[in-house]
Amino acid sequence: MAQTLYQQFAHQLDSLALRPEQQIVVALGGGADSQTVLHLTLEYLRQHPQLRQPLAIHLDHHFHPDSSQWANALQNAVKDLPLACHFESLAVPIAARQSKEAAGRERRYQRLAELTESDAVILLGHHRNDQIETFLLQAKRGSGPRGLAAMAAVSPFVEQRLLVRPLLPVSKAEIIRYAQQHQLFWIEDDTNYDTAMDRNFLRHDIVPLLEQRWPQFGQSIMRSAALCAEQDALAAELLTPYCQPLQSNGNGLAIAALQGHSAALQRAILRHWLSGLASIMPSYQQLEQIRQQAISAQMDSQLTVSWAGQAVRYYQQALFWTPELPDIAELCQWRQSWLPQQSLRLPKPLGQLRPLTTLNASVQVGFSHPKGKLYQAHREGGKVLGDWLKQAKIAPWLRNRWPLLEWRDIWLVPGVGAFAKQPQNALAKQWQEAAVQWQWSKDFAD
Repeated sequence: MAQTLYQQFAHQLDSLALRPEQQIVVALGGGADSQTVLHLTLEYLRQHPQLRQPLAIHLDHHFHPDSSQWANALQNAVKDLPLACHFESLAVPIAARQSKEAAGRERRYQRLAELTESDAVILLGHHRNDQIETFLLQAKRGSGPRGLAAMAAVSPFVEQRLLVRPLLPVSKAEIIRYAQQHQLFWIEDDTNYDTAMDRNFLRHDIVPLLEQRWPQFGQSIMRSAALCAEQDALAAELLTPYCQPLQSNGNGLAIAALQGHSAALQRAILRHWLSGLASIMPSYQQLEQIRQQAISAQMDSQLTVSWAGQAVRYYQQALFWTPELPDIAELCQWRQSWLPQQSLRLPKPLGQLRPLTTLNASVQVGFSHPKGKLYQAHREGGKVLGDWLKQAKIAPWLRNRWPLLEWRDIWLVPGVGAFAKQPQNALAKQWQEAAVQWQWSKDFAD
C-alpha cells in the first residue's frame, strides 16, 4: 500500500534519530512546499512530544516588489502555531558574474548557519520536480556524477548541522493536493512563471513535454540522480587513500605524489580535494588548467587559478585553496583599537584573533607593515616584516594580510613573534612567546 505523505515524511525524520535537545528548523519560504513541510513537522512533533518546539526562519532578500507584504501575510498565518519564528530582511551582495538567484541562495544558507545551533536539523521544501530540474540544469552545464547527483535527501552543512529535504521523492502535485486538503496558506510567486529563467523554462515548457511523451521520465531522472550519487560516494571512498598522503599542512595538497598518476586520476584527486573546500567547483577547463600548471610548476612558481570568488594557489610544492581575499590597499586602511581579553573579528574571510595571554592595555590592530627593519628577540640582524614572514614560511598571499598588533613601541605578530625597531628590545623579549602562542583563526585553512 502506498505511503501517505506524512508517513514518507515521518520515515525520513525517524532515520535521523533526533535527540530531545536537538534544534529543528524549518526554512520557511512561503510557497506550498515549505508550508507543507511546516505542517508535517508540527504533526510529527505532536506525535513525538519529547522533541523541542521547532524554529521557523523566513529570510526576505527583497528580490520581488511584494516580498515585504508576503512576509507580513506569512507572519500573520503562523503567529498562532506552536513554534518559534524568526523573520528577517536580508541584504544580498551580488559578486561579478554571479546571478541574483545564486547570490540569494548563498546568502540565505550563510544566514541559516548564523541563526541556528551547531547541530541543528534544517528542513527544506525541495521536492521531486526541483530534483528533476536540477539534474537537467547540471546536464546542461556538462557536469559529472557529483553534479548529476543533484540534491541529497540529507547533506552535511556547517559544523554538525544537517540540511534535510524530506519531500525530495514527492511531486509538486502531491504537495499541492496536501496543502489544499489541509487548507494551508501559501503564496504564489509570479516570477516562478517567468520562462526567461532557465529553471522556469524547464519547469513549464520542457519537463511537461518529456513526461507527456515518457510518463516515467521523472522517475527515471530520480533513479539516475541516485545512481550518480552512489557513484560519487564510491569515487570519494576509493580516492581517500590517494588523497591522505598528499595532504600538506592545513588544506594544502602536495604535488609530488600527484605527479605519478594518470591525467584522469590527477583530475579525480583534485576534484575530491576541492569538494571539501570550494563553494562552487571549477569547470573541467579550470580543473585541467590547475592540473597542468601544478605538474609543471617550478619551486618559485606563482600559479593562481581563480573562479567564482575563489582560487587555487601554489606555494612550496603544494596547492592551496583560498576564498576571495580582501584587497591589500583596502586592508591597509583598516585599523581598530582592541583590548585583548576576548576574540576580535577581522575583515572577512580573515577570521578572528584569540589572545591566549590577556593584555590589560589597548592595542592597535591593522595590516599595514611598518617601514624599515624590525628586530626579533633572540635573532640576529634586522629585516623588513615581509622577510620575517617569508622566513616563517607564511604563504605569499597572506604576508600582507597578516594581522599586526601595535602596542607601545613593539609589533606583536600572532603565531610569529614580537618585533621592535631596535635590537634587544626588552618589551619585545617579554612578549615574544605570548605573540607566538596567540591564535589567528581564519575562516579558511591554509
